[in-house]
Amino acid sequence: MKRLTLRRRLYWVLIQWFLILAAVLGVITLVSFTRFRQRASEERVLLADTIARSLDHTISSVAQQLSRFTQAMPAVDATAVNQLHAIRFQSPFRMSAYILDQRGLLIASDPAGIEPIPAERLPRHETVSPLLYKNGAGKRPYLAFIQPFERGGSQFFLVLEMNPEDSIVAAFLSDLASDPSIHVVVVDEQGLIIAAADRSQLFEQLPEADEFRARIGAHRPFIAENRICSFCAEGSRARALTVMVPLRLAPWGVVVQQHKSSAYAAYYVLERGFVIAGGLLALIGLLLSRALTKSVVAPIQKLSDQAQALRRGDLSRPISIAGDFEIELLAGTLDDARTKLDSTLHALKNLNEDLEGLVEARTEDLAEQYQNLRLLHAVSLLSSRERDVERLIPRMLALIVENYELSAVALETAGHAGEQKLFVHPADFAPAWLKSGEEPPADWCQHEISHRGEKQAVLYMPRMNLADERVMEALKLELALSLRGAYLWRRTLAQDEQRRALVRRLLRAGEEERTRIARELHDEISQLLTVVKLSLDDVPADTPEMRKEKQLLSQTQKEIHRIIYDLRPSSLDDLGLSTAIRAHVENYLLPRGLEVSVEIEELRSSRPEVEITVFRIYQEIVTNILRHSNAESVSIELYESEEKLLLAVEDDGVGFDPSQKAEGAGIVGMRERAALVGGKLSIDSEPGMGTHVVLEIPIEP
Repeated sequence: MKRLTLRRRLYWVLIQWFLILAAVLGVITLVSFTRFRQRASEERVLLADTIARSLDHTISSVAQQLSRFTQAMPAVDATAVNQLHAIRFQSPFRMSAYILDQRGLLIASDPAGIEPIPAERLPRHETVSPLLYKNGAGKRPYLAFIQPFERGGSQFFLVLEMNPEDSIVAAFLSDLASDPSIHVVVVDEQGLIIAAADRSQLFEQLPEADEFRARIGAHRPFIAENRICSFCAEGSRARALTVMVPLRLAPWGVVVQQHKSSAYAAYYVLERGFVIAGGLLALIGLLLSRALTKSVVAPIQKLSDQAQALRRGDLSRPISIAGDFEIELLAGTLDDARTKLDSTLHALKNLNEDLEGLVEARTEDLAEQYQNLRLLHAVSLLSSRERDVERLIPRMLALIVENYELSAVALETAGHAGEQKLFVHPADFAPAWLKSGEEPPADWCQHEISHRGEKQAVLYMPRMNLADERVMEALKLELALSLRGAYLWRRTLAQDEQRRALVRRLLRAGEEERTRIARELHDEISQLLTVVKLSLDDVPADTPEMRKEKQLLSQTQKEIHRIIYDLRPSSLDDLGLSTAIRAHVENYLLPRGLEVSVEIEELRSSRPEVEITVFRIYQEIVTNILRHSNAESVSIELYESEEKLLLAVEDDGVGFDPSQKAEGAGIVGMRERAALVGGKLSIDSEPGMGTHVVLEIPIEP
């Protein structure tokens, strides 16, 4: 077969490339249309999603505002009108604001005389309504934000209403109407337009209402490309790109619609550009092939041979071609490129070596900083978990030695109340200069650890080079805070123990004083009253006055016996805690007409302080029940479980809310008594649900 000449080959190649170009342009046109269509849809979805997010943010702000308003509202009655007036003009739903009770009856409103939302539309949770209509004259449309809340155990509803014809949502859409070809409206779940830049479009129902309802309910966007334009001129059957994005916090959707000629305008321009570019490229290819035929083919062949040598890495042989000016210029340019490439390779080699050195130095610097940060973190974590100085300081010294790989480190504290103590790591580190209090040698340094000008300790460590001195300052500050916290913790423990000892002595003194008074009442007053009674019994007179005096004397003796029992029940000392509680129930609760359930186990012998503590707390609980609870029945349980003594008292009285009522002196005293013997007191109560008190005390100290 006869070989083609270079001219014919160029023409044949030109024809092939023209056909390929036509095919490529066709594919690009098809692909670009798909991409432009997808991009146009994505841009409209983004616009609708941005507007939907803005509306969701506005609705969320309204919900938070109403939640704060319902919590801060002093009373749910007609006096809330002023607060309703203020909240109405701070909210987008500013047509009206009112409060309904759980039956839908109006309590307060601003403005007055409004028609409230029907009771059947009141929800359990905060809700934004679709388009609603007033039942009165004119069937005025409105949108409502409904916020349920509770007050005093009753359900109420705070409702704000918005007029779609004059809402800030419509004003917001008007501000967005920069491109007249893009129509943006807000629809409800029925497909009705509730906000639009053009007020004449309000309350129209879009043809895609059923699809909008399904997508809004499922919180999924809606995209359609070939739907009839709803906002074009009447009678027009133009096709439009329609996008709907639902709101998260309301049964609404943001609809963006644009005519396809405007939405895909960029594609149509690109398509015409491709056609023109194809024609120009074909013409240029023809002219270029003729020029190449005359002046380029042979010189390029030679140039390509030398370029192959350059490609193989031979940079030592110069490139020179005799021919047209352009070919010589190209050869000279390639030769200059060869020379520069050779020098660049040498420069890159040197730069690579320098860069490796910089990377190595930076890596070492980062490793050191990481090591310092790890030490500070470990010291901070240790100080937050350990408060005992005797355990805290050795572990901190071990962290410093391990982090900096030191041979040893020491710390001398100035501690609490001026006491000094020396800590070293490792434990066998004992240089003579440290024991004698001399200055450290030259290869050692000392750092004073101070907190707010008060010296806490002195840290001795070998000298080392730190790239950042702020690390040592941070370490000293962390050590100072840790030591200060440990000292304060120890002082707090000592003060707490002193307080407990003082309270224990006060309670013991109180019990001794109760016993002394009870003994004196029994030995002195009670005996004296008995003598008086015997003397009166010997008097022969039987007059009404004498019988009254004897009766008063008997009542006085009973009251004295009751006081003696309250001060120190003899059954507690003689028969134990279980019997004392049963006796107290029979003497004090049953005579009051209360229904009492008693479940008391026979307990093993306990510490005397435990028995008197349990009995005194029981007395205080019963006293509170009789005084404040208005109870009809009381349940009392006393038993042992898991090495604990448990007392549980429950009543069906009025109860109270522990979160809103401060603990009185009686409850605080009971907690103090329980804490002195290692026990705890828990109180569970609700208004109208009675009170349940549980006391737990370890049997063994």
